[in-house]
Amino acid sequence: MVILSLDGFRPDYQGRCATPNLDAMDREGLAGRFRPSYPTLTFPNHYSMATGLYPNNHGLVGNEFWDERGARYRLGDRKAVADPAFYKGEPLWNVARRHGVKSASFFWVGSETPVGGHHPDRWKKFNDKVPYTDRADSVLSWLNLPTAERPHLVMWYIEEPDHTGHHNGPESPKTLRMVEKMDSVIGYFRKGLAKLPIHQQVDFILVSDHGMQFFDRSKAVNLADYLPIDSFEHVATGPFTHLYPKKGYTETAYKILKKVPHISVYRKSELPARLHFGSSPRIGELVLIADLGTQIFFRPQGIPKDFLHAGHGFDNKNPEMYAIFKAVGPDFQPGRKVSKPIPNITLYPLVCRILGLQPGAHDADEALASSLLKKK
Repeated sequence: MVILSLDGFRPDYQGRCATPNLDAMDREGLAGRFRPSYPTLTFPNHYSMATGLYPNNHGLVGNEFWDERGARYRLGDRKAVADPAFYKGEPLWNVARRHGVKSASFFWVGSETPVGGHHPDRWKKFNDKVPYTDRADSVLSWLNLPTAERPHLVMWYIEEPDHTGHHNGPESPKTLRMVEKMDSVIGYFRKGLAKLPIHQQVDFILVSDHGMQFFDRSKAVNLADYLPIDSFEHVATGPFTHLYPKKGYTETAYKILKKVPHISVYRKSELPARLHFGSSPRIGELVLIADLGTQIFFRPQGIPKDFLHAGHGFDNKNPEMYAIFKAVGPDFQPGRKVSKPIPNITLYPLVCRILGLQPGAHDADEALASSLLKKK
């Protein structure tokens, strides 16, 4: 089993540029779309796919948050990212270990951390300088190891087309050229896989964590225009914003924020049930969901003159936030298309079912996972 995640790959990218290798996967296997978990951010969603848990339950409630200890988790903080206290659930590589099955990860979120005291059997510390084809070559070399050493579960990650999409927007020719480059990486990997003796035994699943949406500068919101920042213990902003007000200020802030355009504000206990989000103590007391295309700041110095062209973190009901999901191999029916978006936590029981593993506690629908497999 090999799982590749292409960060920020919107499903509709495929129809807007040349993607012969993705098109081939659609003909040869199952093609669908993942609905990401909320918030539609990179770290929460990769760990949701790895654990089958919603972010509310696996601990990574955002790309930035403060936990019960008062400790801050933030993407760029390597020490925090490697702290197992932030991570809950039983990721797939730990499920595999429990069954005596070897696993490997090339940059999958959570694999750098000894969750439950364990890493995958083989893993890499994130380094965006590693060429994409080198990553593919490493995965192929793992699959070509002697049987006793070979991982039966391999999860790898590429940070594109997310990076290019952020800086240029989802409609940009530069972003679409990067999509074509990712398609060529898939072709490179599948061509190499076809040369291995075990290639007919390998299921290859391609996913992404979320989509991408252009920011409309005219809708940008600066919370500092409405609230004093020193009335909050912590703030984490973006299309998904959560705020940690100082004692006694929550209701005052809530009433003010209800009048701010282009956002919806919720007490965290009153978030829509469909988001499966709001009960974790790590979530700020007030959660702001930006209208599609709105960026949220909290800057006394004002909105920056230049900010990213596009982003994510928006409500997961928006198709612009959907992610790709494709699967080819002996366990998937060629040419099958699934039209209804599939919750991305479904990946967890799907992988466990294919590998014959008993999953840990999770939030996913096992019957839905089973329905994606080829009938035998």
